[in-house]
Amino acid sequence: MLRELRIRNLAVIESVTVTFGPGLNVLTGETGAGKSILIDAILLVRGARAQADVIRTDVDSATVEAVFDRDEPAATLLGEAGIPAPPDEPLVVRRELNRSGRHRAFVNDSPVSVGLLERLGDQLVEVHGQHEHQRLLAAPAQLDLVDLFGGADELRARVAGLHAKHRAAVEEIARMRGAERDRAQREDLLKFQLSELDAARLRPGEEEELRTERRRLQHAERLAAALDEVGALLRDDAEAAMPRLARAARVLRDAGRLDAEFAIPAGALDAAQAQVEEALLAVRGLRDGIVFDPGRLETVDERLDALTRLKRKYGESEEAMLAFRDGCAVELDRLERHEELVAGEERRLAELQAELVAAAEALSARRRQAAARLAAATQRELRTLGMERARFEVAVEGLPDGEISARGADRVELRFSANPGEEPRPLARIASGGELSRTMLALTTVLAAEGVPCMIFDEIDAGVGGSAAAVVAEKLAAAGAGRQVLCVTHLAAVAARASAHLVVSKTVRGGRTRAAVSLVEGDDRVAEVARMLGGDRPSETALRHARELLAARRGRRG
Repeated sequence: MLRELRIRNLAVIESVTVTFGPGLNVLTGETGAGKSILIDAILLVRGARAQADVIRTDVDSATVEAVFDRDEPAATLLGEAGIPAPPDEPLVVRRELNRSGRHRAFVNDSPVSVGLLERLGDQLVEVHGQHEHQRLLAAPAQLDLVDLFGGADELRARVAGLHAKHRAAVEEIARMRGAERDRAQREDLLKFQLSELDAARLRPGEEEELRTERRRLQHAERLAAALDEVGALLRDDAEAAMPRLARAARVLRDAGRLDAEFAIPAGALDAAQAQVEEALLAVRGLRDGIVFDPGRLETVDERLDALTRLKRKYGESEEAMLAFRDGCAVELDRLERHEELVAGEERRLAELQAELVAAAEALSARRRQAAARLAAATQRELRTLGMERARFEVAVEGLPDGEISARGADRVELRFSANPGEEPRPLARIASGGELSRTMLALTTVLAAEGVPCMIFDEIDAGVGGSAAAVVAEKLAAAGAGRQVLCVTHLAAVAARASAHLVVSKTVRGGRTRAAVSLVEGDDRVAEVARMLGGDRPSETALRHARELLAARRGRRG
């Protein structure tokens, strides 16, 4: 249930707080007073598109905040999005509009996307208005309506998924067939590239190894001389390190015969000799690896040049070139097996076609069942709205040439006839606004049998009068018995049946227009209902009639 709506700087509203109650709440007021702005504000917190031009003149931002009772499906949705919804606290939805276009949305002070706001709004508020008439006159919306009534969401999603796969398979076969002209040329190119890369016998890390070897070949003499000098310094010279270390160890051991403590450092010298020996072994290994071979240097240069040429064509490293080679092999295999692959794709397409046809037939059957039930229920509602002889049909027909789209294999058309002897015609061709309004109200009543906690009707009773007005009022009041209903109305009969009556008024002060909303009761409510019956200066007859309508409501409630 919507508890409260707070609006700041939206159109002609400077600052308004509106409190709603359970049951039927009506919004009345003169034309242009600002009733539609309240509905627009609710649509904004439902995730409707925000426009900067609705911000009040001379300010840079506007805010709409709605407070809802906690709703379990809405709380579950928020929980999945990581937004807290404590059990004993209401849900506060806020939309902030900025003239710069940087609009923001919040739920319980947590920022949310407009997409999440739309999904949350679907759980909390359902809006029906005159603008819905035009939407429901379009064929796609009528198909959606039947699917909604028939609970066909899963079947429809399956058809859509299979249709997408089927279309992708058709496009893939067309691509494969269209590529046949270039296939031979492409095969030749791939074979050449594979041959060139395989002949190169690429090995990861080879280039770095070759560059290291090249440096050694270029500087072989200098490196050999350095290693020879190191060997001499460590062992071969008379003053080399190894003999000196050995001699020092012997001196310490001789001294140790006189005093054992003097022999202790000899162990460290022995360890030093072992390390020097290891170093000598490493130096000798390096020295043995030095090659004085101009021919080998030439061979290395040629190999590096070859790798450089290949890198320009196939990649920046051996790994990249090998990956390119593997890709060529895979593509060449596919090209050589082209007919086999096309045949496999065509078998898959045939399987998808069969699945799609079966899914579309199941969806069509569900739609025909739903259409029959929807037509019967809507016709019953039309009779209660004073259209006893009206006929209402929901036609489900196949698409031309057996076509199957992402929405199935059907088109749906709502058809209506107000008079006996006249064949039902498409709802879009109904001339009478009153007939259209009552038909829409009947549809809404049927579809709202199980709905969200709050329903809003924006002048959906337009064009309805006479005895039908009382029936419309009864329908709206009945809808409000099990949930909250908000209704913008010009019908006194509807206003009199409300549990709460809110009046929207407009004033001009200091050259600025301001809208206000107030709850009317007692004599003020009688005066407003009388105004709806008889104009701005209602007669005594209108006032008496208003009191009778309100007394009848109290009698029904009692």
